[in-house]
Amino acid sequence: MLAQINKLDTIKNDFLCEDYLKCKNKLISIYHSKNYDKNISIIFDETLCGLCKLKEDNDIILDYRYFKLLSSIKFDYEIIIAYIVDKINKSLNVNKQFVVHVCMKSLNLIDIEKNYSFIRKMSEILKTLFPDKLEKCFIYNAPIVFSQLFNMLSVFIDKKTLEKIQIIE
Repeated sequence: MLAQINKLDTIKNDFLCEDYLKCKNKLISIYHSKNYDKNISIIFDETLCGLCKLKEDNDIILDYRYFKLLSSIKFDYEIIIAYIVDKINKSLNVNKQFVVHVCMKSLNLIDIEKNYSFIRKMSEILKTLFPDKLEKCFIYNAPIVFSQLFNMLSVFIDKKTLEKIQIIE
């Protein structure tokens, strides 16, 4: 149990690191550069890697802040979905189930509404391709609006899945 708590603390601290700010600053500088089209694919790849990573222990890390950066560029949801599905498949090559850690920092109600089609499509794909493959989902830095929304929607989520979701303060 202590090892699990230390692991969660380590991941929570990783979400506080400066990589996100470096990526955001690069994106801003590319917007103001003359080689926007040439450099955008480089920052897109870096941002995609920040959005979804596979840790050494095969846990999947999803950081919403990078998704928000991607939404500021013109991007295709299909590329993001394929990238996340690939990471899940790689984790499942080693494990029977996957563990996901999600950073919700900077999420707001407008973002949920704006990206509703992505959220819906991603949840359908996860439900279809990976039934009963989620071992645990840890949610970090959830804003109050998410916590309230989650509490309302939890009545529609089956009990088995709901037990796998843990909000980390």
